[in-house]
Amino acid sequence: MKTLIGYILILFLLLGFVAAFVLAQGSYLQVYDAEGAEIGKLDLWEAQESQYVLLEDISKLFGGTRKNEPLFGRMTLGLMENRIVVTKELNRVKVNNEDENISKPAQIISGKLAVPLDFLTKIISKAIDKRMVLDIDEGTLEITEDPFGSEGIYSRRRSVYRVMIDPGHGGFDTGAKSKSGLQEKDITLEVARKIKELLHDRAGIEVFLTRSEDKYMTLDERVEFANNLRGNVFLSIHFNASPSENSKGFNICINNQRMQTSTTDGAASDMGMFIAPSRRFAGGIKIKMGQIIATGGRDREAPLSIMNGLFMPGVLIEVLHLTNQTDLEIMSRPNFIDSVATALVEAILAFGRTTT
Repeated sequence: MKTLIGYILILFLLLGFVAAFVLAQGSYLQVYDAEGAEIGKLDLWEAQESQYVLLEDISKLFGGTRKNEPLFGRMTLGLMENRIVVTKELNRVKVNNEDENISKPAQIISGKLAVPLDFLTKIISKAIDKRMVLDIDEGTLEITEDPFGSEGIYSRRRSVYRVMIDPGHGGFDTGAKSKSGLQEKDITLEVARKIKELLHDRAGIEVFLTRSEDKYMTLDERVEFANNLRGNVFLSIHFNASPSENSKGFNICINNQRMQTSTTDGAASDMGMFIAPSRRFAGGIKIKMGQIIATGGRDREAPLSIMNGLFMPGVLIEVLHLTNQTDLEIMSRPNFIDSVATALVEAILAFGRTTT
């Protein structure tokens, strides 16, 4: 009998250790108001290689009401006249009967419904109409007095300007190819690395690559990476291919869900608030690229999967066509990578001066 009791005690201790370990891995977020006063903390949990917070803890911190429906894996929050419905295993939530995307599906953790961190900076921030500054490295969340979606993009007081560079494709996803075997995934990485090198010694600027080697990353992983680092601007680098060998030059694209005719009113993505600054960034890139690309280029707006859920201004550039002979001749020049990277750096710096 004593042996049985001993085993049971050991089992309970082990279970407690596992639960504590999962919690300890994520630590917690200390939450501050705009004056720097502590107003509480949110425990962080690890799931799907991402950090989550419990909806119950969010409700307790921000107030309002909550209705838990565990049989359906669902919880409804009432906050500032907003009704927010979260359902397990879905990466979208209902806010006043309209869908809003989050980066990862809601999960049941330790018996309770939990959501990824961008639920705070996108859903809760919008509900209370206050911009939030999330700092993963410091483990802090600041609730500012600025309205949600104000063009300062995260913290205007932050001294560091963070540039997110996304080299398209990678790993088994080679992207476009030329007849000679040139692969898009390789050239995009070359350009991205050169941009980082050129910006490396710039005071007040930090550059992050979504991938720094030849590896595959999903679009969601790229967006989550940029959001978690609180990027100020996002540039996704690609090269193009076309069934017509006459297609040439560069394309500059920004995300605009309303350009999709099937999109209903009010269903635009979270990029909506960033369309205006993204247009300015795209305009600057077009000017700089036009100075070095003889075959010219164009800009357009369309729904872009890589920008879905992105919480900063973003532009996708297709530098040249791997299926056009004239473009390939331009790419064969010894200084091609340097000239493209330099043009993009100049556009990044010019845009940064208008937003900081």
